[in-house]
Amino acid sequence: MNTTLADQAGATLTVEDGVLHIRMVLPDLAESSEATDAALMMFAARGDLFQGMVLWDQYEAIYRVYQRRLAQTVDTGAFTNLYDPLCQVAASYATVRGVRQYTGEKFLDEAVSCMERVPAIGLLLRGGLLTPTQFRLALDQVAAVIDTDVLAVIDVEAADRLRTAGNLTGPRVTEIVAAVVAEHDADAAQAAREAAKPRKKVVVEPVDGTLADLRVTATVEDVRLAKDSIDAVIADVCPDDPRSKAVRRSDAVIALLTGKVFACECDNDDCPSREGVEVAARLATVVLHVVARRESLTGESDVPAYLDGFGPITADHVRDIAADADTVIRDLDVTDLLGGASQPSNGYRPTAACDTLVRAVHGRCTHPGCDMPAYRCDLDHVTEYNHGDPSAGGPTCPCNLNPKCRFHHGLKTFVDGWLDDQIVDANGVIWTEVTTPEGITVRSRALNHWLLPELGLVPCVHDDAPTSSRPPQEADPGRPRSRTEAKHRYRMRMRAYNRRKREGAPRTPAGCASNADEAPPF
Repeated sequence: MNTTLADQAGATLTVEDGVLHIRMVLPDLAESSEATDAALMMFAARGDLFQGMVLWDQYEAIYRVYQRRLAQTVDTGAFTNLYDPLCQVAASYATVRGVRQYTGEKFLDEAVSCMERVPAIGLLLRGGLLTPTQFRLALDQVAAVIDTDVLAVIDVEAADRLRTAGNLTGPRVTEIVAAVVAEHDADAAQAAREAAKPRKKVVVEPVDGTLADLRVTATVEDVRLAKDSIDAVIADVCPDDPRSKAVRRSDAVIALLTGKVFACECDNDDCPSREGVEVAARLATVVLHVVARRESLTGESDVPAYLDGFGPITADHVRDIAADADTVIRDLDVTDLLGGASQPSNGYRPTAACDTLVRAVHGRCTHPGCDMPAYRCDLDHVTEYNHGDPSAGGPTCPCNLNPKCRFHHGLKTFVDGWLDDQIVDANGVIWTEVTTPEGITVRSRALNHWLLPELGLVPCVHDDAPTSSRPPQEADPGRPRSRTEAKHRYRMRMRAYNRRKREGAPRTPAGCASNADEAPPF
């Protein structure tokens, strides 16, 4: 069984004669029922799709009230700066709902933005593609855009990217919209960055009679470097250190700021870190990765860059980082892959260019719902590499490599039933998909295709491994191969079988809307 999110939309909402009709796919929850695990899982995980649909109608309702009140105050002249139409309508909403005036004004402001400022993104909320939380994250990214013509372009392009992104999480929505804003309204992004600089500060607040909070506000790159430096220092203590990770971080920060020694607190006499961690040596290993196009660095283009662990940053921002004396710039040419993507001495290891490009185009862990930064992930062969016979396994190539955090890498490797795949479509877009043991397939588009659109168009120099045309069968235990080899062969055949089914399935006609994740245009 193979069930996609598009097959299990989960909810629809229609309006008939002034009545909202919500339709949900509800499996039989009786213990003796024969409901499949896939149906039960889809309902548990996606049964709240209707929330965005209902919220859009709520926005439309209060927006109509606001429009009428606005027209009335203009006609009668009953307009004051203190009690303007927005304030009046928000006060009614706050009274009826039982919330503060601020909450009412915020809700009405979101409604106006949904209907006027970003109607295309708002329709994604109406279609169930965005959750209310994700929609509000998108609004946050366009808040600084003032030019209505520019905002209209951002709205349409961001909505298109979100609609075709596949699986969405909060950070993914934020980064997709932020990239569009940084590209089309660099002035607004730069103005927001300049306005934020005076807000750098250090704040101390007491927690109780013993503890206090120390909060430092700084640029994103400095905070990332500081956080990575702290983690690098605490990584040198032994496993027997009794402190939690949070306590070790706190102790390391104070030691670094005050010049004290940070040491392991275990009871092992032979622990090399009991006398103190070699801080300078640990800090020397900290690297902050930023990937930018060459024309952005030279000022010829305003295409944003990508800061690992944070997201898109403006071209002006990356030029400032590049001008820092501590920054090391390495040129990267996508055409280097034409000579091969693996190291000549070891076909399993990717070249430095391949490694960087794969991490950059995906940005984060490719497992749906996980947002671990790419440079903190393992680089995984989607179709497993065959060390005994490389020609019979998955190639070391951008088409077969993606970042996975250690947990999800291990989940795929050691837990039966999980299957992942990676496909490059005719437009050079890289798609990943993960199928759960229940048979539910979730697809995701490479997060940073906008940064490296040519990567998926570079011809692969490897030969595809031969695959069987028969449906996948369980590996024959009588064959003279290890359990791991049998599992890898079975997965390869399953991927080939799923691809043939996908290619033979009818495509959604152009222009048709879906209230679930859209399938890639294979």
